[in-house]
Amino acid sequence: MKKNQNPYNPYLPKENGSTSFENGSTSSPASIDPPSNAPDPVPSFASLPLQFDSNRSSLSMRFARLSTSENQQVRQPIITDPHNQDQYLLTSDIGSFSHGSGAVFKALYTEHRPDSEITAHSRWVTLKIIDMNDNESESRDLWRQGKTGLLDTPYGKIIGSRKIFSVVTNIFSDNDELLCVVLPYMSEGSLRYILSTRPQKKLSEEFIFVVLKQVLIGLRDEIHVEFNPKVHKTLNAGDIFVHFDDATQEISIKLAYEVSVYDSETQNQGNNRYAPFMNPKNIFRWGAAPEVYEKQNEGKSGPKSDIWLFGITALELVYGDLPVRNRVDFNYIVDEIRKKKKLPNSLKKMMIKRDGRFKEVMRNVVNRKKRVFSEEFEEIILACLRENPVNRPSADQLLNAPFFCDSNDRFKQYVLNGRN
Repeated sequence: MKKNQNPYNPYLPKENGSTSFENGSTSSPASIDPPSNAPDPVPSFASLPLQFDSNRSSLSMRFARLSTSENQQVRQPIITDPHNQDQYLLTSDIGSFSHGSGAVFKALYTEHRPDSEITAHSRWVTLKIIDMNDNESESRDLWRQGKTGLLDTPYGKIIGSRKIFSVVTNIFSDNDELLCVVLPYMSEGSLRYILSTRPQKKLSEEFIFVVLKQVLIGLRDEIHVEFNPKVHKTLNAGDIFVHFDDATQEISIKLAYEVSVYDSETQNQGNNRYAPFMNPKNIFRWGAAPEVYEKQNEGKSGPKSDIWLFGITALELVYGDLPVRNRVDFNYIVDEIRKKKKLPNSLKKMMIKRDGRFKEVMRNVVNRKKRVFSEEFEEIILACLRENPVNRPSADQLLNAPFFCDSNDRFKQYVLNGRN
């Protein structure tokens, strides 16, 4: 059935039914150099196989059915920016956002050069897509974030947007009104996704400071800036993304923020494996700082509430899934860490002891006096989890702590060892 186009859609101007902007303007985008691992010249669209990890959203399901259809008249999965005719060939379903309302794809971007003799180059990008008719409120939020949020910069530590545009297309069904956000492609996905592929589901201390140092630099230089401070609000392991450049053999770690946030875990890796504990995808809510916990306090968030979440993220990385069923469990863990001024060997065993289960069997294990983690790492977490936000350090102060040093090469090898 053909959709009725919404004449009051705020994202579609009256002239041509679409709009776009890049770097805060409506001018044509600057040329983007291709990565060495992107095909050049652009291959035939038919030669690129479609891949789908899971049916995440209605768009993903419709697109998956489209890609597997035996109908010879199947539409090509290409989105064309109506502003400048740049093309985005969707190749893989790699995530979702807005509670599954939107889909995230790996896409091959090709710049349109109608009057140039130079062959158009291509590169991989991440494309977030949402149906504006079916998700009006989420679309408005995404559009606002794209216009007021951070732009992507080559050497920044925050994943910013490269472009946002709306388009009417027939890819999924007739006359879909889609809002599209172009982001840099992060090849390895989020850190939570990476950990979900490893047997122990956690990161060793020697790698944690490599990750957290990059996060702190992003917070200090791009979010908690003195002249115009912003607040991240959702900082967690699922917002930390990793990219490996095949050309330079370098690894980069960046923090997603607002418009660039999405869930890179598949359904099979997601909600079910966390039961009966609280889902870490919502850890920024149930693990929020005391001053912002619960809905009525959300407006009180600030840079120091981000620092609290930074400490909770460190706990998630070093322990894996947190054994928390409710806020009471969460507060108990925080209080015990503060009281003993050191981290336990296992949070799960600590909770077993609290509940009186297998008390005699576990006593010698739980009550170990030997320090499992370095004193420098424990000091970082204790500082972040101070009750009064005034007493928590800033991102800049944390960067000057003894804990942070360089071990990037070993972390790179850890990431690459998990590739299939």
